[in-house]
Formats: sequence, C-alpha cells, structure tokens
Amino acid sequence: MTDAIRDPAKKNSWKMFDRIAKTYDLVNRLLSFGLDINWRKKVNLLLPQKSNLTVLDLATGTGDQIIMLCNINSNISKGVGMDLSEGMLNVGREKVQNSDFSDTIHLQTGDAVNIPSKDAQYDAVTISFGIRNVPNVPKSMQEMHRILKTNGKALILEFSLPSNPIIRWGHLFYLRYILPLVGGLISGDFQAYRYLNTSIEAFPYGDDFCSMLHDAGFSSVTAHPVSFGIATIYEAIKE
Repeated sequence: MTDAIRDPAKKNSWKMFDRIAKTYDLVNRLLSFGLDINWRKKVNLLLPQKSNLTVLDLATGTGDQIIMLCNINSNISKGVGMDLSEGMLNVGREKVQNSDFSDTIHLQTGDAVNIPSKDAQYDAVTISFGIRNVPNVPKSMQEMHRILKTNGKALILEFSLPSNPIIRWGHLFYLRYILPLVGGLISGDFQAYRYLNTSIEAFPYGDDFCSMLHDAGFSSVTAHPVSFGIATIYEAIKE
C-alpha cells in the first residue's frame, strides 16, 4: 500500500492526462456507462449546508465535478478547479465559458500535494477520481485539511473494489481487460488506460482510506459506497 500512496513516479502523471485530454470525457461516459454522472451528483448531497459556499476541486481535469456542483447547488458562490494538466484545463475552460458559471468558476494550474492557497480558505474541497494519481497521498490530505475552514469538508470520490465476491470478480475482469482495450482504442493511448486499471487495483479503499484521513487530522470520517462498492465517496470533517 505504501507504494500506492507515496509514488514519486506519479509526479509527472499529468503528462499522461495531457495526451488523453481531448477524448477523456467521452471515454469516461462510455466506460462508466454514465454512472459517474450520478456519483458526482451524490457528492453535492454531502456539501456543507450553508449559503455562499466556497469550493475547491482538486485534480479537476476538464472541470466535470465543479461544473456539476455549481449547476445543481445555488449556494456555491465561488468554485475553483486546480490541475497540473494544462491540456485537461484547456478543455475545462471551454466548458466553463459555455456554461452559466463563467463568473463563478475559475480553473487554474495547481498541485494537490502543494495547494497554492492560504490556510482556511474553503468550505469544501472535492477530488473525484484523482487522489490515487497524486505522488504523496498523505501530504495531499494534510493540504486539504489546511486549506479548509473549521467545520469544512473534504469529499473524495474514488474507485474501490466491491465486497461481494461475484461483483468483485466481474469488476476486476472489466478493469483488467475491457477498460484498457476500449479506452486505448478510443484515445489511441493504450498505456494510459493500462495505468488507470492498475492504479485502481493497487489503491487503498474503505477502512484503510478512512484511517489515512484520520491520520491527516480529519474527524468524523465516513465512507459512502456507491454502485455496490465500485466507487466510494469519503466524507471527512475538519473540526
């Protein structure tokens, strides 16, 4: 597990996302059968219940998560998306400009391990399908804790492995054989989707991941499995 949470080789993983940026959204919709849309919506249900919410979305990619949150939550007054891949951000900036939230959402270059923000600036920080790609996960969690206000929340949506053995077997077969093939054919980058498959299997989930959030200083950490545990939303509160 140590290699999966502290992996210096992942420092340049953003270059891979630069390569697949133009087809990333299409492949996501196809490979998740659209389930990722509902998972992202569930993140909104866990946001703090207050007006004038400030939300930071790390590893924002093409901005799907922050755009969706602003689209369904009128309480968000400021949304910031950060990523190291300019290719992904450029796709996201076009989406923001074509949305109703060009004055609310700002996408910028930013590292989830060294967040360019002052302490206690945000009510919530989200990261969807990105935490397993950062080179130092514990440091990233500490940074999330630092930039959150008191009673702020970290909401982390990430792939996991189902506990049901039959569903787990089917899911692993899909990850190992179907996902790399389809993703590679559409994007033209088989290496990228083989990486995504192996990173999902190697990454800690469930109680192990919750323990890491506790170690980073968060309290009241809860795991919310979705779609039989194919993915999990982790809710962590800073007191």
